[in-house]
Amino acid sequence: MHVIANLARIKMSLIQSLLKYLTPALTALALSTPAYAAPPSLLLGISEGTASTETYAEMQDKYKPLAHYLSLQLKRPVVLESSRSLESLNYNLKNKRYDLVLTRVVQIAARAMRDDGYRLVVTAKGELMTDFIVRADSPLKSPADLKGKKIALPEEQAFVTRVALAMLRDQGIQPNQVSLSYFRGQEALADGVQKKSQEAGAIGSFSKIAKNWTAQGGRVLWQSPKLPFWPVLASANVDDATINATKTALLGLSNTPEGEAILKNVGVAGFAISEPTPYLAVLKWLDK
Repeated sequence: MHVIANLARIKMSLIQSLLKYLTPALTALALSTPAYAAPPSLLLGISEGTASTETYAEMQDKYKPLAHYLSLQLKRPVVLESSRSLESLNYNLKNKRYDLVLTRVVQIAARAMRDDGYRLVVTAKGELMTDFIVRADSPLKSPADLKGKKIALPEEQAFVTRVALAMLRDQGIQPNQVSLSYFRGQEALADGVQKKSQEAGAIGSFSKIAKNWTAQGGRVLWQSPKLPFWPVLASANVDDATINATKTALLGLSNTPEGEAILKNVGVAGFAISEPTPYLAVLKWLDK
């Protein structure tokens, strides 16, 4: 029994001696080894501009599947932030707060590319024009007939409004030569035309109103040339590898049923590779 007790004491003494010398070394090793850091999140900004009638909660629900998909593909959190405020969109782009942004407000996106270092990742597939609509029984027959008339437009900074004013300018019609009214929401704008409080109105060709207008008896008096569609941009703070991975992920959405469901949810047919040139050309035209 004494032998066993002595052996136990010797064993404990050896363990204590080893800990005395090993503990500082293990501590130093732990301090010198950097802890694993999860990749930082990316902030994805969404702006459908003033044409959207959806609430913040509805917008968040609409784009959550896209943000979740990007999180999985990029292997890092993608945080979603939706906004209808163009002032907020301008502020967040100027301050490079958004890492990624999908917006329908083409002139603001183009300005972010020109002035704020944002890079074009992909473009949504689709056609975008500005339509001047009138009632079926309207006496207006040509763009020149708009001079002196009551014209309904979306909010002043909306892309459709900027395009409509540029079209009128090129036709030789200045803002002081027409009576302009601004509406929040294209449904209200079209209702004004339908009820004859407005003689014409400008709407986006992608809107439900535009798609239903002629079917319901209205006319498109004048249509702009095809314009660049909704872009996805990346901040100058986002590295090339992340931009390329984002591009690959978005282009691949149309290759799977799950991806097709995400595209249908956000209202685009898919994404395609494009260049900044047409966006910058439109911005130059609008700013003439």
